[in-house]
Amino acid sequence: MKKDQLSWEEFFKESKNRTTIPSKVKEFNRLVAHTKNFFIISGYGAFTPGYLLIISKDFLPSFGKISENELDELNFTIKIVKELIKNELNRGSVVFEHGMCACIGGLDRAHIHIMSTHSKSNEESITKSINSVLYNRKVGIEYIEYKNYKLQNLHDINHIYEDIISKKEKSKEFKIIGELLKIENIKNLSEEKWPLVTLDHINSGGHYVYFKSDYNNSSFLTTNNFETQFGREVVFENELILDKKFKREILKLQNKNKNLQIWRWQHYTFEKEILKTMKTAKKGFKKLNSKYKQDFDKFDIKIV
Repeated sequence: MKKDQLSWEEFFKESKNRTTIPSKVKEFNRLVAHTKNFFIISGYGAFTPGYLLIISKDFLPSFGKISENELDELNFTIKIVKELIKNELNRGSVVFEHGMCACIGGLDRAHIHIMSTHSKSNEESITKSINSVLYNRKVGIEYIEYKNYKLQNLHDINHIYEDIISKKEKSKEFKIIGELLKIENIKNLSEEKWPLVTLDHINSGGHYVYFKSDYNNSSFLTTNNFETQFGREVVFENELILDKKFKREILKLQNKNKNLQIWRWQHYTFEKEILKTMKTAKKGFKKLNSKYKQDFDKFDIKIV
């Protein structure tokens, strides 16, 4: 039977006696810190430095199911991760969760991503990146009708949609059902009330996507059901916009494999960045322990 890929017990067992940062990434050796109810690991697919995940120790399908008495602990944990990214890497950060996504392919523990963003990131670049990903995924298009067929596969929709809009004379054989959405169309829950505001929706079997940047206008909480890894793709697009060196390096990788989607962690792990992030996190958390000693004690935060 396949092990729980986000198992607190497995991560702790692998790391409890560790004295140095590992030299090679293994399945459960990426733990960097833990609190009473959460633990922090360096994430697979670290195409930006300082990529960390906060995961619930107990099984929760999403943070929408968290108890109110754990909210202060969760918010403080997010705060110190963002602060260490700023202090140690001089980069901004975004926080995102794909609630109830079954992202690993089965029963998941609630996990939230915190990815660093380019120092020149701003509301415009992040909004542009969000809208670009919404377009890439044709969010809002339910299907394309062709004769008596409903074409719902994203690959088919992309191919036909691009072909239709590129022609001056629109084909009457194809009918587009739905309308492309932009960020202003998807905001249907208050991101300031995440995660508890999602509870009714997930109790009825729904999914949600939470994305929190440093700017209100480029943040959202939506019950639209996106394909997973939306937040990672947004960060990836933002880096392409702002970092020419990053773009050149990505093109080199893609020239070797035309099917490579770098923003998917399954396609490319970025092992060196994972290990560097572990070192950065340990150093940063030690500094923050001195600054926030009372809170570190209150939430029983331990650095691995």
